[in-house]
Amino acid sequence: MGYDLGVDLGTTFVAAAIARDARVEMVTLGDRAVVAPALVYLRDDRTLVTGDVASRRSVSHPDRVGREVKRRLGDPTPVMLGGVPYPVTTLLGAMLHDVLARVTEAEGAKPDRLVLTHPANWGPFRRELFEEVPQVAGVTGPTTVTEPEAAAAHYASSRPLDDGETIAVYDLGGGTFDATVLRRHAGGIELLGAPEGIERLGGADFDESILSHVNYSSGGALTELDMGDPQTTVALARLRQDCVLAKEALSIDTEATIPVFLPHRHFDVRLTRADFEHLIRAQIESTVGTLVRTLRSADVGPAELSTVLLVGGSSRIPLVSRMISEELGRPTVVDTHPKYAVALGAAALAAGAAPVGYGTVASAGADQRTVPRSSGPPDPGPARHDGREERGTRASAAAAGQGAVLGSGRPGDRTERLGHVGPPSPHRSRGDPGTGPGRPPGRPGAGRRIVAVSAAVVLLLGVIALGVYLGVARLGSATLAAGGGTASTAVSAAPPVASVPASVAVSVPVPIIDGPPIPVGRTPSFAVASPSGHQIYVANTDANTVTVVDTAVNKVTASIPIPAGPPQFLAFSPDGRTVYVSVWNTAATIHAVCVLDTTTNSIVATIPVRTRPYLAAVTPDGKELYVPNHDSGTVSVVDTASDKVTTEIKVAPNPHWVGFSKDGTRAYTANHESNLVSVLDTGTNTVLATIPVDHSPHSLAVHPRLPLVANVNYDSATVTVIDTNTDKVVNRIPVGRNPQFITWSPDGRFAYVADVGDNTVSIIAESTMTVTATIPTGGSPTSIAVLPDGTTGYVTNLDDGTLTVLKLSG
Repeated sequence: MGYDLGVDLGTTFVAAAIARDARVEMVTLGDRAVVAPALVYLRDDRTLVTGDVASRRSVSHPDRVGREVKRRLGDPTPVMLGGVPYPVTTLLGAMLHDVLARVTEAEGAKPDRLVLTHPANWGPFRRELFEEVPQVAGVTGPTTVTEPEAAAAHYASSRPLDDGETIAVYDLGGGTFDATVLRRHAGGIELLGAPEGIERLGGADFDESILSHVNYSSGGALTELDMGDPQTTVALARLRQDCVLAKEALSIDTEATIPVFLPHRHFDVRLTRADFEHLIRAQIESTVGTLVRTLRSADVGPAELSTVLLVGGSSRIPLVSRMISEELGRPTVVDTHPKYAVALGAAALAAGAAPVGYGTVASAGADQRTVPRSSGPPDPGPARHDGREERGTRASAAAAGQGAVLGSGRPGDRTERLGHVGPPSPHRSRGDPGTGPGRPPGRPGAGRRIVAVSAAVVLLLGVIALGVYLGVARLGSATLAAGGGTASTAVSAAPPVASVPASVAVSVPVPIIDGPPIPVGRTPSFAVASPSGHQIYVANTDANTVTVVDTAVNKVTASIPIPAGPPQFLAFSPDGRTVYVSVWNTAATIHAVCVLDTTTNSIVATIPVRTRPYLAAVTPDGKELYVPNHDSGTVSVVDTASDKVTTEIKVAPNPHWVGFSKDGTRAYTANHESNLVSVLDTGTNTVLATIPVDHSPHSLAVHPRLPLVANVNYDSATVTVIDTNTDKVVNRIPVGRNPQFITWSPDGRFAYVADVGDNTVSIIAESTMTVTATIPTGGSPTSIAVLPDGTTGYVTNLDDGTLTVLKLSG
């Protein structure tokens, strides 16, 4: 089966993602990480190796390694590796060749379509040079797109942009910085103003600042070194790696220790977050100033921005979001995977690009990950110019379509592309700042460029259980006539791709464990999948945090403090913009529901309720939240627009769980101490019926398509199944000890039960109402978060601090 590929050839890292079967996911390029270092190493046999292979050899032979080569594109001086000159395009081509070789080996076939990304502020000269890179790798006809536009496409796939909504993209990577402003309108994505950037600013420069701090703190120990000594070269290479580790650590910790091993001298240097921020503050100020200028060129005021999207690995530095918020007064969103956002967006856009062709470049094998060189040093080619004039030609480059090229990328090709669009979300959370007054396309503005909408196929995707609709714009092309303003269009016939599929995977009777457990911190008590399926939110009760896991890479990307108290349960709004966090402690002195805005991953409101709120649920229309209050025997009904309790419904003692019928007219609560399930009329908020079940009903789940409700009975080790037409128990199924949680597969074929007493998950077939498999998990499984597409389940292991990943489809 074919697939499409997006590749981000960054300054410090290379990332790739594939799109297939309406799902976009990262490809693992590194030995120990998803991304691979953007390094090229010349071996003794004069072949080039890249990535982790190059990284391992770089310490002992740093003169043979090329770093940050992307920065050198446009510089006529070749890069020297072991005394051999190489053009930058050859080295970038080696990186791309190895990515294609690795992906092809893993997938068993070459990609059908390929999208490459580049900085938005590159002018025609460097874009033309960049075209040589895929030719070196043996690929013809790939599509190119700017990095901010790819990042925005990925962002829009998980949080649909409302009509008129304007965002700024702040892209701070390893070696470059870009700022771009985009607005959604009825026809597509409008690129506003001229993208600006800083050519040589990024994480690599912050590493150098730390290295200078080490030298200063040690009284100039580095300055005094004999640079002709091979031991010095090796020591400095190791020290640079430790500076990078310290920088990354300071994004989550307040201090780091840098070990320094120099010839004949060993010592440590302590670096606090405050020290680090002092070192880089001036550089971050320059990026914020560039962002402000970009807004001015787009004729957009800060109040008109709904958010500033932070992408690129260096955007994780806490000082970045703090300074942007202070300057603009607008919320910032750090993408859940800022290193991967560009690659994921490029893969999503690749499905609408033109098919690529392949040349006859020889390969020494994917395992070696090499590109052979010809006999003799490669010809760097004539020096056309040094690229320095590009800062002064941004205005003319903008008029020629700079930063919006999708096609050949030739200087004379005034081609612009449609961005990623989606229909407006039907409900906005109170944490969403909204948008300023929208301007119709075509309104005069300083330096504004409108992305032409030439050909787009928008796919509306219905997620049945959630009622959420997402649109994905397909790529087209619009070539402007050289002498006039008439555009001729060409429609791509590529099949549509979306981050949330229109149909769900077929579940299997015996799921398998998919990879090692994911560490998520202390006491993960409950997990829930976002409606898009891109994230898993985990309540870490004892740690007073909510942890966010990126499902594309199965890694933790955020830890959100919950100051109100221990988080116990989590419930998403249908649009995915809000998570309602049930908070209480065992002493019953804390009892509230916190409102977590997923666009900022911050608490925006706290709703007082009665004691020990268990798992709440939002009505299918998103207008109300039903909260079961364990100790008061009530269900609080909250208006989600005002975050106020509007009424309380008296139910049988100790309600644990709330679930809604598909149409939202009925709600069901599992009443733990009463051995009952209550049926509520949501129109009148009255109890219609109580259904006797087994001992200690703990949780329940409404079937996605049949009139069935299943609940687990903690002290009976059973699952009872209720026919909602008759409000009678029709099946009783033995499962493992102390079943605590139950949920259905999205296709309704199987139910999944977490047996906390047995450390297992029981699988129940809907067709036979019998257990088809018992899957071992970690210690004390308490919940199972199933992705909306039905492919994967994540089991919270309370005692182990991990998630067990289950592959649920064939």
